Amino acid sequence: MKALNLSLTGSLALALLAAGCSTLQSGQKSSAESDAAKTAAAPAEPAAPKMVRRKPASGLTSEQVSQALATKNAAKIRSALVGKTVTVELAKGDGKSWDASGVDGANFACRASETGFDGGEVTAKVRSYKAATKSQDASLELDNCSSNFALEAAPAAQSAAAKPAAAAAATTATAAAAAPAAKPAASGGAAKPGMDAQGNVIDSSKVEAGSGRAVKGINGYEGEITGNPAKNSKFTSLQIGMPMKQVTDIAGQPTDQGAYVTGKAWIPFYFGSDRHRFEMTYKGQGRLIFAGGGMGDYTSGNLIWIIHNPNETGYR
Repeated sequence: MKALNLSLTGSLALALLAAGCSTLQSGQKSSAESDAAKTAAAPAEPAAPKMVRRKPASGLTSEQVSQALATKNAAKIRSALVGKTVTVELAKGDGKSWDASGVDGANFACRASETGFDGGEVTAKVRSYKAATKSQDASLELDNCSSNFALEAAPAAQSAAAKPAAAAAATTATAAAAAPAAKPAASGGAAKPGMDAQGNVIDSSKVEAGSGRAVKGINGYEGEITGNPAKNSKFTSLQIGMPMKQVTDIAGQPTDQGAYVTGKAWIPFYFGSDRHRFEMTYKGQGRLIFAGGGMGDYTSGNLIWIIHNPNETGYR
């Protein structure tokens, strides 16, 4: 009987030991699975944004510009640089001009600047050269200052937690594919009024303000350029802010022209300069919009909107 009790006691001890080991292994396995699930659910770190080149560097280098300036001969400098394309690294100078890395003997000015431009590599055409005076350094004027680089954010990586949702979406898409196909949407839905999806103006009379590229022109004027210029268009030599007389000296006389009032004309006690605008149309080139002239005397207006349209009929 005593031996039997010992046998039962030993069996019970062995059973309790086995149960404890099983519980420990189960706890360890559950903890490991939980840690693995947490790791899988953690979203992936988004890729860091990077700078990408949007315009190639071309034309004269900073070193070649400096060599031309080193001659100290205004006529030779104009011959070597004016009308030529240059690539320079611009940095803010005195607030009115720009310094260029590696260029000695002159600073830079911009006829027009891209909205938000604050320096960097620029490829542009030199429009004019001003020799140094007692109070000012020599200056090279560029036609348009816009950075050759842009910040591009890489697409965020799909997290492991999002994968089930993606799988569900794929299943839904598969089911939808099996259903009768819906009629396609009308083409050109993404295009803005008066324009096609590639940004070309097809009907100048329907184009809306804000459809183009905002630019800062000469004398502090801000305006807009819409559409893509026709081949050999004289509009490419114009700048936002130019007075009407200067515009017609460059572009010639329009095919048609006329004035129209803006919504501000109906605001009580509003006496600002944008109550009416003057429009010039040029066949095969587009339209030019002026603001600021007086009623009956539009010649004092300034150019605020350039609409490129190679298919312009020339009549309003």
